[in-house]
Amino acid sequence: MVEASRSDAPPPRRLTLSPGETVAAAARKAIAFGAESLLWHQNAAEFGDAEPLHQLRVAARRLRATIELFSNVIYAAQLKIYRRDLPWIGGQAGAVRECDVTAALIGARAARIDPDLKAAIAPMIAALDERRKSEHAKLYNLLASKRYRNLIAKLSRPAIKKIGGDRRLGGVAAQLVRPATQSAARLGRKLADDAPALVFHKLRVRIKRLRYELEMIAPLGAKRHKRALARLEALQELLGLYHDVTVATAWLLSYAETSAAPPRTLLAAGALIQSLDSRESKLRRRCTRAWRRLERSDAIRHTLVEIRRAGRLALMPVSSAAPAGDASRSDPPNQLQIARREIEDAPQSDHNSMNSQSATETSP
Repeated sequence: MVEASRSDAPPPRRLTLSPGETVAAAARKAIAFGAESLLWHQNAAEFGDAEPLHQLRVAARRLRATIELFSNVIYAAQLKIYRRDLPWIGGQAGAVRECDVTAALIGARAARIDPDLKAAIAPMIAALDERRKSEHAKLYNLLASKRYRNLIAKLSRPAIKKIGGDRRLGGVAAQLVRPATQSAARLGRKLADDAPALVFHKLRVRIKRLRYELEMIAPLGAKRHKRALARLEALQELLGLYHDVTVATAWLLSYAETSAAPPRTLLAAGALIQSLDSRESKLRRRCTRAWRRLERSDAIRHTLVEIRRAGRLALMPVSSAAPAGDASRSDPPNQLQIARREIEDAPQSDHNSMNSQSATETSP
């Protein structure tokens, strides 16, 4: 059983899933990797350092993406625990992290308000520091809890179904990613300049999940896969900036309404809210435009087609997939390299034909 504490081992390596391994083997490997990452950042996060806290939160999010990617082969009882407890960890780490981000944002925006009010932000920073201490104490207790130890134990021994788990990853990778693409697309259709902030937040969460899932199956990707990941990362960053602004604004509003701060501090809070409101409107428009560009590019669907084709080719016998004349080579390319070469060298007409493929081939 994995102990619920960081060992002296080096940090986790990058996860690599092979198209030839079974879904069950890939699920076990990916979940174990996620648990190892969680444990690696635990001790430093317990001390309250900002970067380990951020990495702990990221590790929890990546684990959630892993669980969703392989949800069809995880037994329901464990899946329920994973879906309940991983957001619990990520949410508490996020509560501490948001104090750091909000304090930094207030400090940065203070340069844009009346210089006479700049010094008045000190009580706000002090209030955020107190809140951070409180939230960190909750996180510390969480990481020391029996519930957390039980979660780590279950992550170290995931219950994987035999039915469906014996399939080869290369043959079903695109199918496994589809739910994340569907979820992102549904939320993206709701995106507009006047959409509620919650829509932007939910889309950010779905974009992260999709990005993390695509990164896990990166060995099956080629040029289109890399381009899609770059687009998703840029959109995630924009949505993250927007989220940070909305969180800071909400905190300032609450602070102004409930604190017994000096009048000048309340004036400074009002000026900061006004400054952040302008920033929020600009980011909202940028996020919407970025999503529309991603949508129009059809990059995600093209990526799924690429992954599906590469997976199938990678699982073909060498004699079927290897080009003629390669048998005499001392170091022939493997099937995945052949698949990537064929995909990347495909003519533009083949690229364009993706838009007219049947629903059974490309629709989620």
